Amino acid sequence: MQQSLDASLSLPPEAVIPGISFRDTLSEAGEDDLRRRIIAYANRYDVQTGFFNFKSFQEELDALLDRLPAGAEVATVWIDVLNLRREFGLWGVDAAEALVRAVASTMRNNLEKDALVGRITSNCFAFAVEVSKADTMGRSRLQRVLDALLQAGTTEFEAAPEVAAGVAFSPSDADSAEDLLRFSSLAAARARYTHSTSVLSFQPGMRMLLMRSHLLEMEIAKALDRNELSMLFQPKVDLVSGEVLGSEALMRWHHPEWGAVPPAEFIPIAERSTLIHRVFDFSLRSALANLARWSDLGVSPGLVSVNVSAANLRRDDFARHVRGVLAEYPISPADVELEVTETLLLDDEELFAARMHQLKTIGVRLAIDDFGTRYTGFNILQRLPLDTMKIDRCFIRGIHRSVDMRTLCGTIIAMARHMRLRTVAEGIEELEELDVMQQIGCDAGQGYLFQRPMSVGDFTAFLREWPARRAALGFATPEEACEVDPLYGISQ
Repeated sequence: MQQSLDASLSLPPEAVIPGISFRDTLSEAGEDDLRRRIIAYANRYDVQTGFFNFKSFQEELDALLDRLPAGAEVATVWIDVLNLRREFGLWGVDAAEALVRAVASTMRNNLEKDALVGRITSNCFAFAVEVSKADTMGRSRLQRVLDALLQAGTTEFEAAPEVAAGVAFSPSDADSAEDLLRFSSLAAARARYTHSTSVLSFQPGMRMLLMRSHLLEMEIAKALDRNELSMLFQPKVDLVSGEVLGSEALMRWHHPEWGAVPPAEFIPIAERSTLIHRVFDFSLRSALANLARWSDLGVSPGLVSVNVSAANLRRDDFARHVRGVLAEYPISPADVELEVTETLLLDDEELFAARMHQLKTIGVRLAIDDFGTRYTGFNILQRLPLDTMKIDRCFIRGIHRSVDMRTLCGTIIAMARHMRLRTVAEGIEELEELDVMQQIGCDAGQGYLFQRPMSVGDFTAFLREWPARRAALGFATPEEACEVDPLYGISQ
């Protein structure tokens, strides 16, 4: 064991094959012998780092487990390098290789000589050491490796590794190399999802989460086929006049066996597959069909907003698809607003801007959703053809008890006004929150204080009942209210 582990760690970080000097000529080494030695090395090691490749690491780990003394434990740590692809995309292969060298060098310098180390895939590493699950000091050694990686950097490109790590223990979690790698990778995936900077331990529930995720993906497809999805509508209210300006269409899923499945659970799963395009198509068509139905009933519901995923915007034909769907309904594009989050803007600013301009030519309204949660720059927003800025509910909740939050929201509203954007406060639930948002000049709001999301029929009834209810919230009567610009009345 000691010999094979030391062989893995003692290799230099450069792609140098031990025993072969590149000053040697082919005649000295022999062409066949050289080729054989190179192939033998590549079959066992990762040439770039000198660590065991996946197959060899798994074999070595199984061998280690077989000869493990009774009572001893092995910790297998999986490390995902999250920004390797981004560095390659931004700066090319040299930057990616520099980042890999930084990771390999840091691991080599911070692991004991008896550690088993492997490069599992291009952006995944693993190591195994004899550490007990209950050994606090041993667990600290594992964490120190991750801490060192988070502080590492590349001289050439000044890029620090962004990593997520998980650990599984043998024999308590698993007794085979395959399962240890599988379970530690699940823990690393959880660390990535929660943005954890700790080495997360595998928990049996993580397997259940993965299985549920896989099952949900299959069930979402069935739900679309079986018409299990439905749309609810939550009103948006003018904070000066109290008029209902429109609504946001919100998707709901009632599974025949599981009951209600929260959108926060099934939408991210749909985004990882092409199902998100079917989900958006259903949302848009449902919203348009209900707008047409309200029009036939003589009801004026105002603007309807539909949520758009970053995955939808990445489609080359997305704007053309939206235009085609709109053409199928007797609805003006100006009565439709697409709400997009800042996610894609941060990932790919140019693509985001291009899609927004394409959508704007159709005539729909555009809103940036959950503003303030992802630190989008003012200079970027100025270049986008936006109509509305929605202030995330995390800033609204309890704003009457926080001077700092009131100042922050006031700044956001002033910035939006400078860009000629209307503001909508999300999640207004208390009268005191409404008072503050009115005082600092927010244009509109939505939240449980006004109404929870409703079915089409309930929303129709709400529109008829609202004039009598808004006085109770302190809004002026239509005769008393001064004339204000409509929320979405910005010229195209």
